Parts: sequence; C-alpha cells; structure tokens
Amino acid sequence: MPALLLEIGVEDLPAEEAEAIARAFHRAFQEELRAARVSSGPVRLFWTLRRVALLVEDMAGGQEDLVEEVRGPAVSVGLDVQGNLTPAALGFLRRHGGTPQDLVRKTLGDKEYLFLVVRRAGQPVEELLEGIASRALATVPCSKFMRWDGTMAFLRPIRWVVALVDGEVVPLKLMGVEAGRLSQGHRLFGNHVRLEHAREYVAALRAAKVLVDPEERAQVLRQAIGEVERTCGVKAAMSPELWTMLVGQTEWPKPVVGRIPPEFLALPEPVVVAALREEGKFVPFTREGHIAEVFLGFAEGEGDPHVIRQGYERVVGIRLRDARSFFEMDRRRPLSARLPELQGVVYEARLGTLWDRVERIRNICGHLAPLLGLPLEPLDRAALLSKADLLTVMVREFPELEGVMGGIYARLDGEREEVAQALAEHVRPRGREDSLPESALGVALSLAEKLDRVIGAIRVGEVPTGSRDPYGVRRSGGAVVRLILEKRLRLDLFALVEEVADLYPGTEPVARVKAFLWDRLRSALEERAITYDVVDAVMAKESGDFLGVWERAQALSAWANRPELSALALAFSRVHNITKGQEAQGFDPTGFVEDAEKELWQAYQEVKPLVDRALAQHLHGEALAALLRLKSPIDRYFDEVLVMCEDKGVRANRLGFLRELSELFLRVADLSRLVVPG
Repeated sequence: MPALLLEIGVEDLPAEEAEAIARAFHRAFQEELRAARVSSGPVRLFWTLRRVALLVEDMAGGQEDLVEEVRGPAVSVGLDVQGNLTPAALGFLRRHGGTPQDLVRKTLGDKEYLFLVVRRAGQPVEELLEGIASRALATVPCSKFMRWDGTMAFLRPIRWVVALVDGEVVPLKLMGVEAGRLSQGHRLFGNHVRLEHAREYVAALRAAKVLVDPEERAQVLRQAIGEVERTCGVKAAMSPELWTMLVGQTEWPKPVVGRIPPEFLALPEPVVVAALREEGKFVPFTREGHIAEVFLGFAEGEGDPHVIRQGYERVVGIRLRDARSFFEMDRRRPLSARLPELQGVVYEARLGTLWDRVERIRNICGHLAPLLGLPLEPLDRAALLSKADLLTVMVREFPELEGVMGGIYARLDGEREEVAQALAEHVRPRGREDSLPESALGVALSLAEKLDRVIGAIRVGEVPTGSRDPYGVRRSGGAVVRLILEKRLRLDLFALVEEVADLYPGTEPVARVKAFLWDRLRSALEERAITYDVVDAVMAKESGDFLGVWERAQALSAWANRPELSALALAFSRVHNITKGQEAQGFDPTGFVEDAEKELWQAYQEVKPLVDRALAQHLHGEALAALLRLKSPIDRYFDEVLVMCEDKGVRANRLGFLRELSELFLRVADLSRLVVPG
C-alpha cells in the first residue's frame, strides 16, 4: 500500500518546545485520520527545530464508505391509513436521497418509526488531506501564536510544505503555502532536497546533513557523552530540560570538548552546572561529587573544531565569571540577614508576602513535628530560612538553584548540617521524575511547602481546571501524595488541612482542598498500577490517612486472584446492598431470635477485635483474613433470615446490626465495588 509523507517546514522553533509541538501534531493528525475514516498503518514522527514530518505507512486511498441508519418520522406520521407515504415521509426521502424501497420500519420504545439506510461514498485521500492537516495543526498548543494569513495561527511562520503519496505530489495548501516535493537541507549548506518518493525522506535528508529522526540525533548525543565519561572518568550532570534542549536545537550535531578554567573549579558544583546548562548547549560533568574540568558542547553542522572550542570556552568563561561574582556578592551577608526583606516581596497579591508564606510554612511544620516525631527547633529554623535564598543574586539569575543555594549558604553561615540539608532538599520533588528529599527534616519541610502552595491557591479560588494550572497546584498536590506514600508518612492529612486552614484568606471551602488532594491520591494509585475497581473499593470511604489507603490497596491487590476474595465480596455485597439508604441506627443483640443471626453476631464479636488489632498495626492483609471468617455466617444469615420482615422493630434491629457489620468491612474496603468473576 502507498506511503504518505507530510513535512511542514517552519522558521526555527524554540528548542524547549519543538518536541512537544511535534508530538502534539502527531497525535492530532492520527485523531483526524480516524475521525475522517481513513485507515493507515503506523504513523512515524520526525522533527527538528525547522520541521515536523509524518510518514504514514499503508495509507488508504480514501475514506471508508459511511453507512448509517437515519431515523425518519413516526409510522403514524409517515404513512396514511392506506399505507401510502405522506408528504412528511417523501420530504424525508428527498433530504437523504432515498427511495421508498429503502425505507424500513423499526420500533423504539413504544413507537414505530421509518428508518432509511444511507450510504455515503468516501472521498479520495487527496481531497481530505488539506483539511486533516489544517485541523490537526490548529489544535497544537503553543506558548504564543503568530498570524500572517488572517485565518490560521502557529508558533512560527510556515516556509515550505512537502506532501507526497509515494511519488505523487498531493495538491494542498497550509497557511498559504502550497505543497510540493522540495524540502530543505541543512541551512549552513543551503541546498534544496528534491524528494522523488515518500519513503526516501529520512535518507535524503541525512545526505543533506539533517538528522530528522530525533532518536538518531539522541544516539549521536549519547555516544558523545559516553565517550567523554569513559575517557575522562567523569559523569554527565544531565537534566531532563537540558536533554530536551540538546536534542531540539541541532539538526546535525557535532560534539566539541572544552575545558573549564581552573580558577572556576572552586565554585560549588551546582553553580557551575547551572551556569553551563543555562546556555542549553553545554553538558557539564562531575567527578567524585566535584565539578570536572571538562564540558561538552554540540555545534550545528560542520566547522573548525579548534575555533568552535575556543568560542565555547570563551562563552563558558564569561558565564562562570558572572556566577563567581554573584556568589561573592551573596556571601557578604548571611541568609538570616535577608529575612526582614521578605516582608517587602509579594508572593501572591491575595496570599501576601514571602514573609507571610514563611510564617504559614512554619505553622504547618509546627503541626508536622509531633506527628512525624521530629525535633521542632531545627525544623522551625529550616522553615524560617526556607525562602531567604530567593533574595540572593544567584537564585535570581538561576531560579533552578532555589533551595540548593539556601543549603550551600546555610553551611557557610555555620547553620547546623541538618538545617542546611533540609533547605537544600525542600523544593524537591520539582516534578514527577525528580528525586525526593532524603533527610527527615527535608521531607517535612518539603511537605509543608507543597501543602502551603496547594491550600493557598485553592482557598483563593485558583483551582486547576483543564490545562490551566498557573500556580502549579497539580504538581504540588502530586508531590504531597508522593511524599506521603514513598516516605511512608503516617498522618491524617485532612485533619492537618483543617487545623491550618484559617491561616489562609479566601472563600473556597476547606472541603475543596480535601477533594483536590483526594483526587491526587486516586491518580497516584492508578499510576502505580492499582486496578480501577480496587481503587474504588479502598477509596469508597474518605480518609486522611493516605498511607493507609495505599497499604489497603496493596493488600487488596495481593488478594485479587484468590477465589475466597470473590466469595467474600459477594457476601459483603448482600450486606451492603440491603442497608443502602436505610436509616436504622443501633441494635440490641438480645432481640436476635433466629439461630443464623445469633451465629453471625457471635462471629462478628470474634472477628471485630482481630480486625481492630490488624488495622492498628497496619496489617491489612490480616484484616482481610479476619473478615473472611464472616463469609459463611453471612451466607447462612441471608439464606435463613428475612431482614425486611413485617415487624418494624425486628426489621430495624436487623438493619442496625447489618449497618454495623457493613462499617466493619468499610474500614478495609468496599468489597462490593470489586469486579469478581461470574
């Protein structure tokens, strides 16, 4: 089957956005193909900062025919008493191009209708491609948009378009640019690339010194970095952001190794790393925890390596000289001397100054210290200094060093090591892939800092909606949950939120904060491969003990394939269903008259202490095992006891007991939500 090539050439995309834009277009194009009923094989994505290209294998020649059943008027309206078509039915046929022989009668509910089977022939793909590509391009999210033809907008102007089905040009126009078969090679060599066939795209561009396959460029980068690591005995100080920049900013990367002047090697390692990363083209290296003397740059295209290296070393020297100047200026005053200045820096108009934020973080830490068994004095000291480094020149120039510089300056100021480490760690995790703090104080301070951001933003109405999350509340909420689960923090998060809620202005109820965090927990469980029914079961009853919810989910998952769990779930479902919506409260066991209800009451009295003890010790598997002892008594109960009997007193007594029994199960999970065989 034929292959389709669509290449959109643009003015340089920002390196940090190029991959995201390409992937968004890739997804949108495939969705548009499906919506247009055009079948295809794999859709490969190629991109550089100057182009986005799709190679569609096994492309269908056109749309699949559309066959649909259209409902017309009711039979009572469309046919007269003799069975002849009425004007309403004839008009229906005219609108859809049908004949009387095409009509069928079908009953929907209690009415019979006339239906028409309409077959619409599909269009050739050549007639559809312009609309598919235009709609896909219009959905691509960009940081800003440029308009130049009055209709469509994109991040950068389009300069050329290639559209080929095998070797034939597809006539289409994107944002005023007509498609052809001419692509562009590397800009430094100024050559056009005439493509004779869609499948020769990658090889033809490679011959023109453009690696359009991002994985091929990434392999060049990995090999170069690995070679420096092996030959120099160093390790690359890579970050996801730097890697994105490196892959995105060159079409024909050429590695160049440079050296850092010795006078800058005494700077703290994070400072040198940040200075080199800022350029977006230099990879710093470390050796045994200290900055190494080498760095690696990637030039675009060919050139004299000696001249390029000299230029890179000059740029690096300038950046490091600036960094050293920032460091020396900051060291003129200790962190603690900057605290009064926090009162003059607005954090958020409704949430006050940075000093207000520090005071809230300290308050949260004051609650966390006894909950987590931590000493209050060093934790409070770390919280007090936590935002002081935001006023340093270094952090203003390199915002990614927030916290890190606080730790470095605190050590140099003579603060205790545990305080300095907590300061260095408290901004982590910055994202889903970032590491967590290692020290106990760092974990507590990080949790307080993230909670302050979540509670404050939501209380003043900045609840994340859709893709809008200007305060990074989702990221902070995810970090709160991750800290609790992965650091195994045993605390009632909802009680903590209630205790500190009055520190915040705003009218949004505290319940909104709790609901948001509860939703973040659900996402975290699903990301950890907990099945949806187990998630529903353990989250049926709201609890501020997030770690306990996670442990119960793990225990229930471990039992997932055991037939006795299915049997227990079915037994509990009978208890849960009959008490749902009932208002009966309390019961008197002396009112039990049937042997089966006496047996269940006896079993309940034996099992409840076992469940209480297991849950107190966080042994959720043992709690499930204890509940299993109730399965047979429950089955006998429902076989022999009529719960909804005519005697209101007996009925209320039985329902009250069953509600109590249901609550015992719900402390572990709502087993009725499990998907069980049969």
